[in-house]
Amino acid sequence: MSLVWYIQRIKTFSPEEVFYRVGQRFRTHVLDKRLFKRNVAKCNLEGKVPPRLVADENAHLMYPIFESAVDIYKPIDWHRDLSSGRSFPETFAHKINIRSDEFGSAKYVWEVNRMLFLTRIAKLFKESGNRDLLDLFVYHVTSWMDSNPYLRGVNWYSNIEVNIRLINWAYCWKLLDAENLCKSDENFGRFVREVWLPLVNQHIEFSRKHPSLYSSANNHLVAEYAGLFIASCCWDFPKREKYRAYAKAGLEREILLQNVSDGVNREEAAEYIQFIDDFFLLASVMGDEAGCPLSSSYKDRLHQMARYLNAMLDVNYNYPMYGDGDDGFLLRPDAGGHFNNFRSLLTSFATYFADASLKRSDLSWDDKNQLIFDNQGKAAFDALNADGDNPDKNVFLTESGHYIFRKMAGGRETFLHFDAAPLGFLSIAAHGHADALSIILHVDGFPVVVDSGTFTYHTHKVWRKYFMGTVAHNTVRVDFMDQATQAGPTMWLNHFKCRALQVENDSVVATHSGYDKLGVCHSRKVEFLRDQEEFIITDSLKSDGSHDAEIPFHLSPCAQVVETSKGVFVISVAGARQVQITTDPSLEYRIVSGEESPVMGWYSEHFGEKVPCKVLYAQKKCSGNSSFETKIKVLS
Repeated sequence: MSLVWYIQRIKTFSPEEVFYRVGQRFRTHVLDKRLFKRNVAKCNLEGKVPPRLVADENAHLMYPIFESAVDIYKPIDWHRDLSSGRSFPETFAHKINIRSDEFGSAKYVWEVNRMLFLTRIAKLFKESGNRDLLDLFVYHVTSWMDSNPYLRGVNWYSNIEVNIRLINWAYCWKLLDAENLCKSDENFGRFVREVWLPLVNQHIEFSRKHPSLYSSANNHLVAEYAGLFIASCCWDFPKREKYRAYAKAGLEREILLQNVSDGVNREEAAEYIQFIDDFFLLASVMGDEAGCPLSSSYKDRLHQMARYLNAMLDVNYNYPMYGDGDDGFLLRPDAGGHFNNFRSLLTSFATYFADASLKRSDLSWDDKNQLIFDNQGKAAFDALNADGDNPDKNVFLTESGHYIFRKMAGGRETFLHFDAAPLGFLSIAAHGHADALSIILHVDGFPVVVDSGTFTYHTHKVWRKYFMGTVAHNTVRVDFMDQATQAGPTMWLNHFKCRALQVENDSVVATHSGYDKLGVCHSRKVEFLRDQEEFIITDSLKSDGSHDAEIPFHLSPCAQVVETSKGVFVISVAGARQVQITTDPSLEYRIVSGEESPVMGWYSEHFGEKVPCKVLYAQKKCSGNSSFETKIKVLS
């Protein structure tokens, strides 16, 4: 990492965090370094005959890794980045620089090493009893241990990755009925004693000794508590009760700290909601099964999180893509294409809380819920009435700053999300975007006016800067500056604050402080004329000086755009009613798409993927106070 990055990072520290970081540095670069030098033993796979499925040239099973895939019937290179073909060095984990393109993207390496695919193999073995599949499972875990001695390589760099592996191993243990299988299968028992349980214990100790605290205490800390708690519910190990109490207390605290009472997660990253909700849910389910339930206040907040998840999804289970999204999952026993875990989670929450208001009429049971709840859960889900179809009403969450306008009529839905929320969580707001007062519009379950997405984290710096920045969102950018200061790929300084000025039945007015530094105040009013299915968006800029304003509207890459008259655009997306956008007559709008200098007009629905999209873009020099009115009408 560069000196500039370190300086910027230190700016986010409290005085207490400085002392914590010194202690953490001693842990990682002194104590861990000593352990690293002692832990180099391997399992000597070179002399082992590979399982039949690995040796069979005609046997293949592809498991999705973002836009790529890994063949889980074949040997896996645990240090290779699938996107670039480059590999990370097999050296001391804490010395590896993941914040550059030198070795490729650590995110791709970690996605393979989360070993989510093991639940797929374990599930297939449970269903078929095919010994080849059990041999394959043993082979992959042994291969991982052989390639990743303790603290060696990038797979020991991040504690969240350690805990995701732990949780997946816990569910594999459950699927395989490992305790009984050890008794009936001598070879499997030897594998458990000599490979799997030693690995589990290494992961447990790493998890406990490397907590993510202070400005890093976001979803990573939740993962660490969940991993330790679930491990304590699954295995007996030294310090089990002590670690369980520690992890349980942490989960109880963080579910209240990281999620507002209205159920919204404070990271301000919509796609992360499904990821974080899974940690809290699986910990609660496992705690119940182990006779160590979490508290009623914990479950009440989790239930409220479930209600927000239901509210934020349109009729086709699409979510408004505010903030970061990286297609991260905690459990995924299927091997299909892109997996909608939001939909799966609604099934989970409806089942866990026996809440018919969370069960929509087209929700179905899936492999993930079968893994979590088994046949008893399916029977409970099937017995619920389906009372969860989206009602014809708005959901305004003033505490968190999220405003969802919704109309349902005759099976047709108009859905608009207005973001007047904070930048993100804690002093670095790692996964927030500079999107204050941005809007997102879905019609009949199809995105029409969209958030641009994420695409990348630590690689492709120009693209990361664009997708995080204000101009990639449907709000106003002033003087070509973001509403906050980008200090790194997952770090913001000078956070803006949003404030609702007026909230009525079908109208919200909000403002933010992001341009106070320029002497400019931006406020936006979103008014929904429900009967006409039309939104009136009024942007006001108050200033004593002269400033440049940019006002973009990003459209789905599937959208066709026709300018029917000057400043009037009709947007067509297959499956949805047409949308007419009438722009302010004082602005000259043009259509921008797929530009790279400067970057504009790109959309990333999934991590690692980007495609051109059309943007209605206007720029104007404003003096003093200015206002612009945009009308967005859903055509019948």
